[in-house]
Amino acid sequence: MILSYCLNPNCSEPQNHPSLKECQACGSPLILHNRYRSIKKIGKGGFGATFLGVDLSLPGNPFCVIKQLRPSSNAPEVFEMALELFEREAKTLGKIDHPQIPRLLDYFEEGKHFYLVQSLVKGRNLQQEVKQEGVFNESQGKAFLKEILPVLKYIHSLKMIHRDIKPA
Repeated sequence: MILSYCLNPNCSEPQNHPSLKECQACGSPLILHNRYRSIKKIGKGGFGATFLGVDLSLPGNPFCVIKQLRPSSNAPEVFEMALELFEREAKTLGKIDHPQIPRLLDYFEEGKHFYLVQSLVKGRNLQQEVKQEGVFNESQGKAFLKEILPVLKYIHSLKMIHRDIKPA
């Protein structure tokens, strides 16, 4: 059974039965935008959190990634600035069409939080690869660069700067 995961950052018991529409612990909605259900937290950073989700509106309920962006303050001017930056980021992501980059599926604001929904890219990241297979030798390092550098070239050809590249 795949559980529902509450997206309220202050929820004390975020795991819920998948049939519920509201969190048992805090009462927050478990279905976003009448379409997406979070099932597991997969990351957390300074500006929000990332969750594995399912798209309930499509046949087979495919997996997706839900990124929740949280403004640092509840002040109205901070919220407006965050909304503007969020919409600009969503428009930028919407221009990207590359098989090695997750596709933007949706974006919306709900409950004073902003959400980006992207396609799920299956596979291991570099950190997981090195942990499982060991440190790359020279030829493996070159092969990795040959795989990743065309992606960066594509991003730069769109006059974009990728500010979220992590060593992993």
